[in-house]
Amino acid sequence: MTRSLRLFVVAALPLLGAAACDQFLNADEAQNDPNRQSTASLNQRFIGVQATQFLSQTGTDARTFALFTQQLSGTDRQYQSLSLYDFGEDQFSFGPVYGGGGLVDLRAIQQQAGATGDKLYVGIAQVLEALVIGTAASIFGDIPYSEAITEVAEPKLDAQLEVYDALQVLLDQAVVNLAAGGIGPRGADLVYGGSASKWTELAYTLKARFFMHTAEVRGASAYQGALAAVTKGISTEANDYKAVFNAVPGQENPFYQFIEVQRSGYLSSSSFLINLLKTRNDPRLTEYFARGDTTIFIGADQGQSGSGAFATLSTARGGAGFDQPIVTHVENLLIWAEAAYFTSSETVALQKLNQARALDALPTVTLAGRALIEEILTEKYIQLFQNIEVFNDYKRTCFPNLVPAGNATSIPARGFYPTDERQTNTNIPSVSEQPSRNANDPPGGTVNNAAVCLGS
Repeated sequence: MTRSLRLFVVAALPLLGAAACDQFLNADEAQNDPNRQSTASLNQRFIGVQATQFLSQTGTDARTFALFTQQLSGTDRQYQSLSLYDFGEDQFSFGPVYGGGGLVDLRAIQQQAGATGDKLYVGIAQVLEALVIGTAASIFGDIPYSEAITEVAEPKLDAQLEVYDALQVLLDQAVVNLAAGGIGPRGADLVYGGSASKWTELAYTLKARFFMHTAEVRGASAYQGALAAVTKGISTEANDYKAVFNAVPGQENPFYQFIEVQRSGYLSSSSFLINLLKTRNDPRLTEYFARGDTTIFIGADQGQSGSGAFATLSTARGGAGFDQPIVTHVENLLIWAEAAYFTSSETVALQKLNQARALDALPTVTLAGRALIEEILTEKYIQLFQNIEVFNDYKRTCFPNLVPAGNATSIPARGFYPTDERQTNTNIPSVSEQPSRNANDPPGGTVNNAAVCLGS
């Protein structure tokens, strides 16, 4: 993908119908055939970005991390193996990060919109850039960023923590640009309709998320950064940032496409999550899952062969038109709760936990100490079902107490760099030279953080 780090790629150009004309083309028109469009408009690029990132956030990576964190279980063929952590360099891709619909188009949008003075559009593209790059950094650790989408033939790998620092600066710039106004994408924005206030809230919740990504090594300063951001973060479920899907073939939710259309039987509910929800008498058991061919909910152990008895995703969570949450109000509340707990504000932590529980009509709880932080993290594990962020929470806290699958002694902590990038960029190390853990999640647990690993 090195080439894609340097070249602009036009994303999602629509087919254009032949236009009627009453005169022959002049010289300029002959050079700019409207039926052979070579330059994308801002809105065309932006729609392409949204389509790419919706799929990236809710497709293969979301399924993979749902297996690693035992929210789902692979019960057939390669997904059965993936449940046992059998994966290689091609499990993850740089394509959605840097190629068409990724950073290359986001930078083009910023350039095009900046040239016309549309600060609102610039700010929106910057927020999405942070989401894309922050997600990649959480998976791979050190990644190309400062030299990406430049004339540098082989972009260097920037240190993971430096990337997170750069994203904090980028999101601050985005907030300023969003406040400066402009036309923006309007209806081409499939989630927020070009609303500056909603994009601003998303920017602050992303700031909080990325501060939490560094909390294991930066401790109190990361928690304080997160606390400052969440007060301005996503303030209501109506402002959740969700991937938009519908029942039109090819536009369905990727979980539906995978489970119902492409790979029936490959993916089932996990015994861990099913049993957790049963033990808690949690109403989300029937919201998330549908029974198999039995009268009770049964989940599969990791790597267990498929069976019709295993529960599958419900219509509500696995339906063609389910709009998959990516960054949400409930995540904002639970970041607030965790950060407050680890800065000695248990009263605030409990308050935010109960606000999060109230969103699902769950009763309030009265907890303190270890029981409180475990409940905060358990609630987040359940609330963020099918979300990539569950993997980051687990790496930071070792909670819930998951037993590695099969004969493994640990759960994977990062993804390998993709083969095609390693073959075209000599800065990418071979698999044997790559670390087992990223810088924000060092071996042996925490470094500067007062919060020790909560795993057993």
